[in-house]
Amino acid sequence: MKKNIGNTIIDQILELNPDTLTADGYDRSIKGIGNRDGKPVLLYSSDKCIQQLMEDNDWTYEDALDFFTFNTEPAYVGENTPLFEWDEEEQPSVLNDYFGSC
Repeated sequence: MKKNIGNTIIDQILELNPDTLTADGYDRSIKGIGNRDGKPVLLYSSDKCIQQLMEDNDWTYEDALDFFTFNTEPAYVGENTPLFEWDEEEQPSVLNDYFGSC
């Protein structure tokens, strides 16, 4: 059985930072390794996290976005907390959809 990219990256980061934390349930949304204050941490795609929430829970985009931006993205549990990154092209439309145009 072929390893998915998320598990490969988790294996790599555990060698670099054995104390790194994962975002439970978002393994399919791992983008790579990021840097938080000089420490390597997991980096997740915010867009993929929302897509994953929609698929796993049969949620609308708005429901998944609400859940992610309220419960997941702002969570901070110390220096080994994962980072979440919006795709550069997607961020403005996602934020406009959520907050409306100003």
